[in-house]
Amino acid sequence: MMSFLHSLPNIVIGISIMVIGLILSTAIPLYIRWKYKLNPDEHLAKGAEEGFKLFTSITLLLIAFSLVRVQGDHRNVEDLVSREAALMFKLNRSLASFNGQHAPELQGDLKNYAQAVVTDEWPLMAKNERSEEASNVLTDLTQGIRLLDPKNPVQQMARVDIVTTLNQLSDVREARLSAARLKVPSYLWDALAISVAMLIIFGWLQNPLPKMVAYVGGVTIGVAVLFTLVIALEGLFVGESQVTPEAIVHVIPSLGP
Repeated sequence: MMSFLHSLPNIVIGISIMVIGLILSTAIPLYIRWKYKLNPDEHLAKGAEEGFKLFTSITLLLIAFSLVRVQGDHRNVEDLVSREAALMFKLNRSLASFNGQHAPELQGDLKNYAQAVVTDEWPLMAKNERSEEASNVLTDLTQGIRLLDPKNPVQQMARVDIVTTLNQLSDVREARLSAARLKVPSYLWDALAISVAMLIIFGWLQNPLPKMVAYVGGVTIGVAVLFTLVIALEGLFVGESQVTPEAIVHVIPSLGP
């Protein structure tokens, strides 16, 4: 279900959730109560109103928890991508400083790796997979750097910097790949489902009928908008709001000899 929603534009997700919510919370009870002339007892309606207020607060609190979590994950992954791009640029500069026989070839491998991350690995992360092409190029780059033979103190310092930066680049890549598995925990979704179900039940019992339509309908629209934000941001590498490789794309022209 979530995979299908992430394949839709955010506006479509929002409208779909809003329409379904209004049908369940407002249209169905409106039709039933109008057709069968049903009106909840005054005391029952008063209690239902208090319950509706309580579960509105609980629902908003749970959505706020979820939003903070997904927004934090989104920001952290964006920072990872920016750091990865910075490390690529730094490694390219260090290879240029080494200025050895194999340095230009290694710079070319680094550029190929960056391009493989953008074109091959990024789409695969939506399926929680890694790119074999990117892994192979990174392996070739690692093996080539191990064969660097410094001839003077300047090259020795450059090689140390190259090895350190390469290790950091590999670590950041693994962190990025691990981030593809991040999502809202199931216990939060379960709590939200229960809370929304109770919200709908108490909403059905609001009285009089015009108040129920306006009151419950308004809360439903607001909750639908917040739900849309959670779903849109949960897809770190899928959907319209996914994290993009723009930082890496921007640095690719600077790579190479």
